[in-house]
Amino acid sequence: MDRITLRGAEALPDVGPLELRAAGSGGLVFSALLGLSSVTSLLTAPTGFRFWLAAVTCVFMAVALPFLLVVQARQRALGVLVRLDSHGVRVGDGPTTPWADLSEVRSVKGGVVLVPRPGVELPVVPSAAPFSRPERRAAAYVRRHGSPLVLIPMALDAGQQQILAAVRRLGRIPVGDG
Repeated sequence: MDRITLRGAEALPDVGPLELRAAGSGGLVFSALLGLSSVTSLLTAPTGFRFWLAAVTCVFMAVALPFLLVVQARQRALGVLVRLDSHGVRVGDGPTTPWADLSEVRSVKGGVVLVPRPGVELPVVPSAAPFSRPERRAAAYVRRHGSPLVLIPMALDAGQQQILAAVRRLGRIPVGDG
């Protein structure tokens, strides 16, 4: 197997594909801690404004925590969101888009944009967020970045440098800056 050396490709060992899943929900842990402190405040607060403030916070947390649990369960159920391998890029359970169908890959602030060649349609990465509409997200990404396929490391379980190194290694595509 021949190896290429591109800037940043050596950051990862020459191994198999990169499978990207939804990032864990740090918001869930934060919300649970906030809820616990709210209950503590409610139990120790004197009457008056502080009591009502703690009570409102407890009610908010009683609604927010189950909501976050549902989002986390939906994220786990999505499984692999994007797979980068030597054949190309596969989003969800869809077909694999060959690397040759991409005109460029750009590193932008907060993400990696995979730009298709003219006439090639790319999907948008699935989201577990409630009320998320793939068509709207795709249109916003196309307006902002020129492609619907934007990998946002903050929402995925891999960092931007890891994604870029995999693109260079697997796709043999140079990466430009946004």
